[in-house]
Amino acid sequence: MKLKIALLLCLMGAALFSGAEALRSLKSGAGEAFPEALYAPFARNADRAAYVLGREGAYLAVFPPGGGREPLNVTAIELQTLRRVDRAMVEAGLPVRSRRELLQLLEDLGS
Repeated sequence: MKLKIALLLCLMGAALFSGAEALRSLKSGAGEAFPEALYAPFARNADRAAYVLGREGAYLAVFPPGGGREPLNVTAIELQTLRRVDRAMVEAGLPVRSRRELLQLLEDLGS
């Protein structure tokens, strides 16, 4: 009987620890550094961008280059579903050189 209680207490402790870690991982990564090394290849092509991926409300949107305010398309991809690194790059404005690259990025980010 004592063994069962001890095992139950261990399982409850593990469950609480796992839950706390899961909640911690969902919190905003505001203190994390911007992914400069990943963003740099895109930023170098900003002057030749055909599109820019950015935020429109809670969704990923496609904008014209040059800081256009109106999106060309708002996707069904919710920004909260993206990895923190991808979300940070999109929120900074991710320059895209071609339609082919745009479609590839949208496929990658949407999966």
